[in-house]
Amino acid sequence: VTRFMNMLCYKLMKDIDGMMSARTRFVHLYVKDETASGDDGGFVDYGLYTYVEQVNRSYLRNHNLDRNGQLYKINFFEFYPYEDVIMLKSSAGYDVAEFEKYLEIKGDDDHSKLIAMLRELNDYSIPIEQTFPKWFDEENYFSWLAFHILVGNKDTDARNFFLYSPRNINKFYFISWDNDAALRDLSLQYLAWRDGMAHEEGISNYWGNVLHKRVLQSEAYREKLEERLLELKEYLSEERLRREVTALSAIVEPYLYSMPDVEYTSLTREQFEEVVEAIPGEVELNYQKYLQSLEKPMPFFLGEPAVENGALNFKWDIAYDFDQETISYKFQICEDFLFADIVYEEDNLLVPEVTVDMLPPGQYFYRVTARNTSGYEQMAFDYYSSNRGKEYGMKSFWITEEGEIQVEAYEE
Repeated sequence: VTRFMNMLCYKLMKDIDGMMSARTRFVHLYVKDETASGDDGGFVDYGLYTYVEQVNRSYLRNHNLDRNGQLYKINFFEFYPYEDVIMLKSSAGYDVAEFEKYLEIKGDDDHSKLIAMLRELNDYSIPIEQTFPKWFDEENYFSWLAFHILVGNKDTDARNFFLYSPRNINKFYFISWDNDAALRDLSLQYLAWRDGMAHEEGISNYWGNVLHKRVLQSEAYREKLEERLLELKEYLSEERLRREVTALSAIVEPYLYSMPDVEYTSLTREQFEEVVEAIPGEVELNYQKYLQSLEKPMPFFLGEPAVENGALNFKWDIAYDFDQETISYKFQICEDFLFADIVYEEDNLLVPEVTVDMLPPGQYFYRVTARNTSGYEQMAFDYYSSNRGKEYGMKSFWITEEGEIQVEAYEE
């Protein structure tokens, strides 16, 4: 929304040990349609753009990295093995198009190292204290994670980064990509965007990812993250951010409120100036959200309801608590996603399962709220797509006339 968030984040990364930035610059773009004739054949003003260096083999070479190493652009990847898709290119059934739905291949296409890492990471008999240092660089990982927690870039849980691994070295490194979702708390309020739920803040935002979940379950690794967060919070001081934001907004604002950009600007000039003023304080706000996320149970996934012995059976994953507090669950069924009229409710459940008498045919929604003994609550990862956007913490299902269950499928 501010038109300078990618530039700001990449500038900040340049001086952070363990992070890899990308060259960026503002471009005033003019386009000439050479197929046009007459008076329409001149250059047309397209306004302000941000050029971001492509992360590819040239990027690796220009940054003194191994251009022949493995490089993957993450499209949607939660570090599960995906064995029916992520396989060697020599394997029967290998489909590069299916592979690249998860990881787009930008470097060497020998996936043996990636497969070995995923196999060990998903083997819970191998302690994470053994797996993590073998396959990942501690400074890079905790710098990358701490930075994005502090700038509130929620869209990094399973995408918007690259994985890079040089030849003859096991380790994979995180390279940031697409940072325009960072530092946007006030701007989202002005735009009235419904930006997810509380589980997308702090540690819980990353809990659906195997790598992050296993690392963050380790108290020693959480201490390393906390240490890096405090170091970067000092680096991302209000003074530094105000200086950078003031300089960038001075470049952007004249374009933003003149043609052609003004036709696509989401904020009034007064709102833009207020957002710019608020950005430097968002790092502290995001740090406080991180601290609060440590107190809550972690989010979990809801199972699909099933008919058993003429009744409805519901199961869901166990919620995790860092302080090992007892967790109870509140279960609700409703006929609308706003949960205005509750069809069935049961509270203080100590096991993640409930059985309900069969309901009449129709569409229903169910949700589960986890609550620890300190009173902190958390909802599920699942969501329902309504005409308002994503309705978090619930699952939609239908009961047919034949008494069968149909569950709404959704994709990220």
